[in-house]
Amino acid sequence: MKKLKIAILGYGGIARLHYAAYRRLMDEGIPVDVVAVCEKNKDSVFKNVSINLGGNIVSLDEKTSIYSDVDELIQCEDFDIADVCLPTFLHKAMSEKLLLAGKHVLCEKPMALNSNECREMVDAATKADRLLMIGQCVRFSPLFRFLKRCIDDGRFGKLKFLELYRLCDYPRWGSDFGSIERTGGCILDTHIHDVDVVRYLLGSPKEVSGYEYVDIPRCQLADTRMYYDDLTVRAIASWDETREVSFASGFHARFESADLISDGNKLKILEPGEKKYFADIENKDMIEEEIRAFICAVMRGEKCVDNTPESSMMSVKTIEAIKASANMCGEKIKIDF
Repeated sequence: MKKLKIAILGYGGIARLHYAAYRRLMDEGIPVDVVAVCEKNKDSVFKNVSINLGGNIVSLDEKTSIYSDVDELIQCEDFDIADVCLPTFLHKAMSEKLLLAGKHVLCEKPMALNSNECREMVDAATKADRLLMIGQCVRFSPLFRFLKRCIDDGRFGKLKFLELYRLCDYPRWGSDFGSIERTGGCILDTHIHDVDVVRYLLGSPKEVSGYEYVDIPRCQLADTRMYYDDLTVRAIASWDETREVSFASGFHARFESADLISDGNKLKILEPGEKKYFADIENKDMIEEEIRAFICAVMRGEKCVDNTPESSMMSVKTIEAIKASANMCGEKIKIDF
């Protein structure tokens, strides 16, 4: 089987986690090969970079070509898939350029700075007849996959309550984070993970409300409610934690006959009669599973049904509605899907 050739655009912290995931997939025998990296600052490619997700540092294969210009990459390198790990304000332009150059595109989250840009990215993929997927990796988390199965099969009865949190110190691993115009700030860059995964679990809400506090650049907070027929989901995000809390995430889901509580690593299940135990969760890396899903979609020649670009666009649109609610002191907003 022909190997799919990968080019990674940008080589900061998240790109290195992607590269490590590709290497693990290659070790499994998945037919992929990272043939190129495009990074405007070539010297930074071999420097250590850390982000809140941590992860293993994997050195680039010496055969991997390194470019500093995307046009040169497209002209000189033969590749099938572009993995865009650039700042958010570049997602639309770079994804469109690569799609129209005939490449399939996996683009990091959030999809773009606004839903209009997202729509143009979807249209570009359709026009180019190439696949586009956004790196909403939490959809591929074994914890949330387990939670979705519990919701869908009703093993603990009906879901009555769901609360999620995603908290970190102000991100210092990129110079763009201080600019809301370039990243969208905490509400778009970080809060979108939980907004998106709630939509994955439950579908799109009928209404949303939220509060946002922004003291640029550091102190940024978002507190959201997502309203369904008989359920209200709460999600909070922060860029205002101490350095001791570099990153923390988790959820509490209450069903009719059990509580499921996760600290982002383990999942405790509490059932009636003081029965407590930890769920047997698969030990899989969500970024690796996200990339695996995209590779499989490209090989099949069809979208990844669990994570379509249209759904990622709707998550950005939901964030826009939450921001509109925050501007109206938390008033409920209906979303036009």
